Amino acid sequence: MAKYSFSCASIGQNCGFEIVNASSEDELLQQITVHAKSSHGINNPPKDLVDKIKANIKKSGKYSFSCASIGQNCGFEIKNAGNEDELMQQIALHAKLSHGINNPPKDLVDKIKANIKAE
Repeated sequence: MAKYSFSCASIGQNCGFEIVNASSEDELLQQITVHAKSSHGINNPPKDLVDKIKANIKKSGKYSFSCASIGQNCGFEIKNAGNEDELMQQIALHAKLSHGINNPPKDLVDKIKANIKAE
């Protein structure tokens, strides 16, 4: 099962707040909401702040991906990558070498990320 972590330092805050190994992204976001209100006086964080927080959430666990999950018929799979960053680097290399995609558009990256399996 994937675990989720976040540090205020990752978005430029120096309050020292950090959550490690939350069981879900939803749990983590709820905890961040309580912290934002209590420590930073932010009752309703603006969308750009929420997006920045979400972009800086770290997931840990074992990660897998297959091109078939996004409709490709090439048979490529990666299983048990140590983290999402490693997996995305491997996917980028495969996309470049096997599909000729050097700079994937945001919608493709989002589709790939939505189809990553975390255990």
